[in-house]
Amino acid sequence: MNDIQVSINAESKKIPENLNIPQLLNFLELKDDLLVVELNEEVVMRADWETTTVGEGDKLEIVKAIGGG
Repeated sequence: MNDIQVSINAESKKIPENLNIPQLLNFLELKDDLLVVELNEEVVMRADWETTTVGEGDKLEIVKAIGGG
């Protein structure tokens, strides 16, 4: 399997190619509860995570959603 170069939270990283969002989070050892994923400046809805793959040069922002009141 080949690696690709992506930007995650403004940090350049090499990851395996053809990962979907849950696989990426697993690779990064992040639990997906309460995470928000933005791919190329577009929020990826959780329902689309399985079918959304990360490609060469993509820019991701992964943040933890915090509730407050």
